[in-house]
Amino acid sequence: MPLPQSLLTGLLDIIFPRNCILCRGYHPLTAHDPLCPDCYKKLPWNKTPLSLRSTPSIHFDRSLAILHYKGHAQTLLKQFKFHNKTSIRRTISRLFRDFIKLHSLDIGTHALIIPMPLHPTRLRERGYNQSTLIAQGIADTLNMPLCEDILERHRATAHQSQLHAKDRWTNVGHAFRILPLADIVGREILLIDDILTTGATASEAAKTLKEAGASRVTVITLAITACGSCTTTS
Repeated sequence: MPLPQSLLTGLLDIIFPRNCILCRGYHPLTAHDPLCPDCYKKLPWNKTPLSLRSTPSIHFDRSLAILHYKGHAQTLLKQFKFHNKTSIRRTISRLFRDFIKLHSLDIGTHALIIPMPLHPTRLRERGYNQSTLIAQGIADTLNMPLCEDILERHRATAHQSQLHAKDRWTNVGHAFRILPLADIVGREILLIDDILTTGATASEAAKTLKEAGASRVTVITLAITACGSCTTTS
């Protein structure tokens, strides 16, 4: 007779304990969340939501970022994005819940949650879209549907991280399109991505969404980098 799943999981945790993904120490909670409580507390939390200064180039209405991209957050996100540590999505869901509670944020209950799409070539290389995993956690937290059949990245682009700030805007020009039958006229959009730097990718995606009739686009990211065009807002 096969062992019950709970017993099997318990035995595996004894033989192969799931240590914290950052400090590598063992904690009972890391059986369910890859980040131990001490490392969770050390994350560089964004004390107030950040937004980019309004410029003609920026087409989204506001941006919210949970962490600053440095220290533990930088290590965590690199593990999540490039090393197949998809279990971190559980931590991300907790981060978002705590962030909403901390800032008493009003997130529209009728908004559509859309992950930043990857080009099919990049998706095949990585095997998963990290923005989709983040969006799933946010959708579950808000009890709202996740919409992956609206926005498409139809043009392959160079890695933004390899470009200078001014070149990033040109790189993502006309990279997105709305999928057939998608109707977002008058809808509010929560556009989910992993990192916000210059805002070029998010702005281009927001532009495409607004040209298709979206009334408002809020960009939510796990982290934001230090950027000369960024400012804190209360």
